[in-house]
Amino acid sequence: MGLLLTSLACGGGQSNLPAGDLIEPEDFIATYVDLRAAALITEDGQVTEIGRSEVLDHHGISEEDLVSFAEAYGEDLTFMQEIWNEIELRLENTNSSPDSMN
Repeated sequence: MGLLLTSLACGGGQSNLPAGDLIEPEDFIATYVDLRAAALITEDGQVTEIGRSEVLDHHGISEEDLVSFAEAYGEDLTFMQEIWNEIELRLENTNSSPDSMN
């Protein structure tokens, strides 16, 4: 996470959109990790509608917030690679446990 935070502090991954229009990278990461963790405890590996709603509500994030973030930064491959690396690292560190949502 240090590299990601350093990158953000130095202006890496900035889009042309005003900061107030997008969720913070940390919010995207934490929400996505919890969505994946919720999916991994289901039989088919898919998060349920109820599970998705609970995770999004817990983080105060909407699906549109996640999509807007991905659309805004999607072409910045270096930044998005840092985001996905952080998500993967957190999933590995929590052993994909849904307990990380609490």
